[in-house]
Amino acid sequence: MIENSDIRAVTFITDKKNKFDLSEDYLKKLKDISPKEVIDEAYDYLINDIRNNNLTFQISLQEENYIKYLKEENILEYILYRYKFKEYPKKKISTKFPIYILIEPVSSCNLKCPMCFQSDKTFIDKKYMGKMSFDLFKKVVDEAQKKGTKAITFGSRGEPTIHPEICEFLKYLKGKFLDIKLITNATKLNEKLIRTIFETKVNLVTFSIDSEDEKIYEEIRKFGKFNQVLENVKNYNKIKKEYGNCNTITRISGVKVKAEQDEKKFESFWKEYADEVSIKKAFERWNTYNNKKHPNFTNPCRAIWERIYIWYDGKTNPCDADYKSFLSYGNVNEKSIEEIWNSEKINNLKDKHLNNKRSEITPCDRCGIY
Repeated sequence: MIENSDIRAVTFITDKKNKFDLSEDYLKKLKDISPKEVIDEAYDYLINDIRNNNLTFQISLQEENYIKYLKEENILEYILYRYKFKEYPKKKISTKFPIYILIEPVSSCNLKCPMCFQSDKTFIDKKYMGKMSFDLFKKVVDEAQKKGTKAITFGSRGEPTIHPEICEFLKYLKGKFLDIKLITNATKLNEKLIRTIFETKVNLVTFSIDSEDEKIYEEIRKFGKFNQVLENVKNYNKIKKEYGNCNTITRISGVKVKAEQDEKKFESFWKEYADEVSIKKAFERWNTYNNKKHPNFTNPCRAIWERIYIWYDGKTNPCDADYKSFLSYGNVNEKSIEEIWNSEKINNLKDKHLNNKRSEITPCDRCGIY
């Protein structure tokens, strides 16, 4: 499954312009009414950016969608989390603990798409395949909540909803984090799962659907049935209406791998069923290890400062472009997330990226993303 945090790829289903201005006076007002424990060094960094006329951080329409459901005393905590998420990787500031964790409930998928890790036949092997135990999941979530993680995403190499305990996973997450996201191909949506999504207040559900055309969709999403997915999405929206002022944002996301995929038709068709619609060209994120090297590509990758992936078996990774874990930092069955996040291994990786030595690291030397 392909996921990218670059919100510039998102087409928002709204004609509203971004009017959320950050000013020092507004931030001071929020600080006065916010719980003291949510104020940290990010507040000072943000204020300094404003004072020095150096503010590149902006509240996107996606984030505005989220903020409108918050109580005013909780807005600053969210703004600081988003500032860290977007600005710390640019500034190469390391946090004491990951603010964003991606959890892989399962490494397998029920579809086989050409732009995905699952199309690599050497990956679809029993040594890479498995599902996360509930005990391991709880261990990860408990430490993440205690240490200040703000966002959890379900999704990476596999399809999260084929895990038999996915509803229990969602229930255990409820109320523990600012931002909970589920990425799914929508093939396994049923009433129980849909209601669990809304009852546990998942913030963002992304349906990975690449076309509005049945033929094109089924050519790309091998083993997927377009009409089944469409009915699932319709049923999801029907049930969502029952929950009134539901704060779950729905996004439909596509990856363009064929010339005949029409972005405008895609948006026009799916905007009826989502708050946000996006389609973007595929990155070099499948069979990464056989991609051509980029010897002149030396820019540091933001992912190392931004996030950590935790596979079904506890193995940790900087990104899912390295889906065979050449660069794994360690395993949460053996060490805490905090120990791994502050380990010599991850710091060495950061140093190499900062010192223009990315070309010495596989697959960083060929993934095409920074």
